[in-house]
Amino acid sequence: MSERAPVVGAVFPDDAWVQDDAAALTADFRTYMPPGVSLEAAATPCPNRTNTVGLGVHLAENGDIEEAARRLLVRKSPDVIGYFCTTVSFVRGLGGDEDISRRVTEKTGLPATTTSTAMVAGLRQIGARRVAVASPYMPDVEQKLVEFLTAHGFEVVNSVALNLPLDHSIVAQEDILGAARRADRPEADTVFISCTGQRLAHHLDAIEAQLGKPVLAANQVTAWHALTLIGLGGHWSGPGARLRTGAAPA
Repeated sequence: MSERAPVVGAVFPDDAWVQDDAAALTADFRTYMPPGVSLEAAATPCPNRTNTVGLGVHLAENGDIEEAARRLLVRKSPDVIGYFCTTVSFVRGLGGDEDISRRVTEKTGLPATTTSTAMVAGLRQIGARRVAVASPYMPDVEQKLVEFLTAHGFEVVNSVALNLPLDHSIVAQEDILGAARRADRPEADTVFISCTGQRLAHHLDAIEAQLGKPVLAANQVTAWHALTLIGLGGHWSGPGARLRTGAAPA
């Protein structure tokens, strides 16, 4: 009997609403999977409310995340769960991300990570210290992101937010890539593009070449860290080869 192929479970808040848009989002998640690894996704509902800190806290604490993870376990038998959302995992500050992972593991018995956990791990993996960040966030959420990174020992040299109240999952790629270019500073050794609604798998190599430095994105690091938790981080073949090698930025 052949060995069962690994499965990564992805839980994400669905603010895309339209089926085709949500499918494009999960397709971006899957782009980062190495050959022989599949990804199965489960969405949690996202109310039609402005994307403020208050909404992020509500989504972090209402129980939908662990329930979606439980349903994934029953239906798709994943080996690991990644919570694909930066805002909801950093908005409560230091330790809020780990709280989500702990609750998912308690519900499913599986190793778990979140995008904010993966963001920190990915930045450390490539040796980043001074980070420029870009996002679609409102100002209060952007400030929480800066505070979260600072609490983990990174220097945020600049941040550019699009200040969008809604519809983060359907932002045009050129808009968020433009924010990344504006966020970059000569002293930044890495640019991080926040928000798992940003579908950037096919754009990261080009913007890295343009900026001449590593560019990490939310979906990318979440996929990488989930794979790392089940011993497959060394098989990373997606954009951002430094995540596999651990090479420090130039």
